[in-house]
Amino acid sequence: MHQNVRAAAAALCLLALTGATATAEEGMWTFDNFPTARMQREMGWAPDQAWLDRVTAGAARLPGCSASNVSGQGLVLTNHHCVISCVSALSGSAANYLDDGFMARAREEELRCPNMQVQVLTRISDVTSRIDTATRGVAPEAFARTRDGEIARIESECSSGDHRCEVVTLYQGGRYGLYEYTRYDDVRLVFAPEHQIAAFGGDPDNYNFPRYCLDFSFLRVYRDGQPAVTPAHLRMRFTPLQEDEIVLAVGNPGTTSRRLTSAEVAFARDVQLPWTLGLLAETRGRLLAYSMQGPEQARIASNALQGVENLVKRYSGQRRALVEGDGFARIVAAETDLQTRVRRNAAAAREVGDAWGEIARAQQTYRGMFTRYQMLEAAAGQRSLLFGWARDIVRAAAEHEKPDAERMPRYTDARIAAAERYVLGRQPAYPSFEQVNLHIWLIKLREYLTVDDPATRAVLGAESPEALAARLSQSRLADPAYREQLWRGGAAAVAASDDPMIVWVRSWDSEARAVRDRYEREVAGPSAAAHERIARARFRAFGTSTYPDATGTPRVTYGRVRGWTENGVAVPAFTHVSGLYQRATGAPPFQLTQRWLDARGRLDADAIYNLVSTTESVGGASGSPLLDQQGRVVGASFDGNSHATGGTYFYDLALNRTVTVAATAIKLSLEQVYGMNALVAELEAE
Repeated sequence: MHQNVRAAAAALCLLALTGATATAEEGMWTFDNFPTARMQREMGWAPDQAWLDRVTAGAARLPGCSASNVSGQGLVLTNHHCVISCVSALSGSAANYLDDGFMARAREEELRCPNMQVQVLTRISDVTSRIDTATRGVAPEAFARTRDGEIARIESECSSGDHRCEVVTLYQGGRYGLYEYTRYDDVRLVFAPEHQIAAFGGDPDNYNFPRYCLDFSFLRVYRDGQPAVTPAHLRMRFTPLQEDEIVLAVGNPGTTSRRLTSAEVAFARDVQLPWTLGLLAETRGRLLAYSMQGPEQARIASNALQGVENLVKRYSGQRRALVEGDGFARIVAAETDLQTRVRRNAAAAREVGDAWGEIARAQQTYRGMFTRYQMLEAAAGQRSLLFGWARDIVRAAAEHEKPDAERMPRYTDARIAAAERYVLGRQPAYPSFEQVNLHIWLIKLREYLTVDDPATRAVLGAESPEALAARLSQSRLADPAYREQLWRGGAAAVAASDDPMIVWVRSWDSEARAVRDRYEREVAGPSAAAHERIARARFRAFGTSTYPDATGTPRVTYGRVRGWTENGVAVPAFTHVSGLYQRATGAPPFQLTQRWLDARGRLDADAIYNLVSTTESVGGASGSPLLDQQGRVVGASFDGNSHATGGTYFYDLALNRTVTVAATAIKLSLEQVYGMNALVAELEAE
């Protein structure tokens, strides 16, 4: 807790400590604030600091996912769906690793993934007082930019080489943590099963249980062209888990919204989620139509289509959690409770002021600009690599001319390496698929903003969405060498480029920047400043006995291996190999690959395949190692049940479950189906 919070807490009577503390087994806790005493009371056991330190060193973060280092030679376990973009990028007409799987039986067969990075957390420190000093007295409309400028300075001072630093906003600004990572940029694919078996059950089984997904893969991190030496790795346990066994999961959950105000949650329920679901539904239809054009189109679209289908179910579940039952009422009740506590203390009431009202007014402002902000900035060009590369190239060149603290956060000295890896990565761009994705966006932009809107005219000019998408899909940015030429050449190279995508992005990026600036001035800045005041009141009431919302950074969650009861029917905690064959119909998405059909007689029918636990999981936690009390990896979590989608807003111990592919299934498949005996030996080595 930072200095001004401690001083205020000493001067004022503490607000009563009730109500907002986490319920049993709830919480995605930071490593520097794990509730050891609470877990000990609830579970009869809790990890000590040495256990937490060891697990911190063995856990890892991938772009949008989680992982664990499981050997001394840099071997990394994660989910198949976390590396599907790599598998797809390495595939082609000569080798389709999505359909056939990828199996490197020797180190020289391991292939480098384009634009893949693995990070391992090394240190967390508190930089709240420094952010507070920089933002003290700043007007709400300038708060976000001032805060981001100071964050850029802190990150720049800390980052160098393979040492990456990131300032993380916790408790809605109640605390700022400096997270330091060791970064590996040379990441190679070692093993990936066939997509058909990794995603067995497809969309019908997604966010459901029982499940029979072999959703795991192995990567390896390299340093100076050789497998990295990683002595601080986690070991795997291949003996079966037991019902009610204590387990913990370590991952990087993306975002939760458990500390948002009721006004913000109402906005998500009434505006953001319905709009997003509508767009995703149309996108899904267009991607399906493209994938049905042939096997190559199906391969190209598979990653995007799987992602869209997953988002449809996730956001649908989130909205159901807010419109059905008492979900939203729970959020309002918690907020009312805190407001009542604040009003009881005159000094606290003066400091908080009208923070909730300020956020509500900012949300009302956002309603009036939401669609414009999404179509021109936040959701612009989704799934188009060519557009993403062009925007980064154009903006990085422009931002480079500014002082570091005044740049957009993505292009500061400490963070620009991520943009550079994205732009210079060897990810293939397929013109036909680019055209589909550009057309989806452009036609919706014209529909939402209307034909006569100045921004629509700036984006489309005199062209139709169809014609413009077709022209832009032929951009030379598909060539990595050309992208590098522009990236290295800076503003002069960008200004001189006649590439259609670069010229086009240059022509209207000012429109997107203008709506972004307005959003920061009128929505993000005032909301962040108000949230800080609310966070301080919450700290007085509850201190660090509560956990912060997820931020895509390392967290620990604990629970038990346990099923649940659905409409009076008990759902067991485990599925087994025998159930996989019983569920198979021979037709997609319940179709087994030939390897699995051939291996049936060799497999232990009673081996645990998938399991559920009361550990928490949201997007970004995919690939999280599930750990036993000894800190051994007993599986890789890949999903939640349907109730877990509401975990964005609240946790329900009776219903929320995380779904994991068991280590028993991992070993069994490697040995008996794929013949990856050397890989198993590496996993079992001391």
